Amino acid sequence: MRTVTSRAALALLAGTAVLAAGCGGGEAPTAAAQVPARTSAAPVEVSNCGATYRFDGPPQRVVTSSTIATEIVLALGARDRLAGAVAPGELLPEVAPAFDGVNIIAKSAFPPPSKETVFAAGPDFVVSGYGDDYGPKALGDRALLREEGVNSYLLSGNCPGRKATVEDTYTDIRELGRILGAEAKAGELVTKLKTEVESVLPVSGTPKVFDYAGGLEKPSTAGSNGLIDDLIRRAGGENVFPEVTSYAQISWEELVKRDPDAIVVEDQAFEPADKAIAFLTSYEPIKNVTAIKEKRFIVIPVNDTQPGLRSGRALKTLVAGLTR
Repeated sequence: MRTVTSRAALALLAGTAVLAAGCGGGEAPTAAAQVPARTSAAPVEVSNCGATYRFDGPPQRVVTSSTIATEIVLALGARDRLAGAVAPGELLPEVAPAFDGVNIIAKSAFPPPSKETVFAAGPDFVVSGYGDDYGPKALGDRALLREEGVNSYLLSGNCPGRKATVEDTYTDIRELGRILGAEAKAGELVTKLKTEVESVLPVSGTPKVFDYAGGLEKPSTAGSNGLIDDLIRRAGGENVFPEVTSYAQISWEELVKRDPDAIVVEDQAFEPADKAIAFLTSYEPIKNVTAIKEKRFIVIPVNDTQPGLRSGRALKTLVAGLTR
């Protein structure tokens, strides 16, 4: 599935890295996995990325654009209204069975599917994990989509210019629960995720951490506006590039100067973590960086670094990596 905050960043990363890099089937889930549609005639209004969206009734044909969006919709029990999904990737085990039989409208999330591809599924609601799904070569402007009868939602940690926190996900779950008529289930999910997150105790000493999102000529990092920054802070660490707010490249020379104690390696389909680590440990200019010398690499699946249901396990992975 996709990697950092913007899929557009993948093009840059693919150009600088030499590390190269399923359709659903089976029976629909049982009725126990379903949540009945909201029956109240009262409209629902939600605020998302600075705009207000009105739902006169619960969406009946939902399309999700990414693994992290698909997981939330499934966890809310809305499988019966999931008209299609984009490249589901490896879903969380607690929701994966419910995905059986869902229409996969695009097997690749990069580049994001076109408006024609998404509209072929007949959606009345699109839930996206990444802002570039609403770019000119994808779904296009959200206000225009609304005029065309298709409401949309972007997981708010990835709203343009926003500094993401885990709390954004709590808001997303509650708002999507209101939209889909699954308020009670949303409350349960928030409680579960919040408990997981708050049960993870941070390490002491504030170790310096670099988030490595790939790249050879220049390393890339997700930026301090990304959720990974909040996760590093909650784990007790310090992002060594706080001034880099969005996905960008930095220099190897500057990385050496800042000398991180640990390096988060985002495990991605087109750039697996083992290959990334092999490069980092063999690249002569950074051999004296503390994290390299001590081989303190923290491998995290890329979707775990994004807004969604995975923050608890991401924090556990970070803390475990920082304590060894």
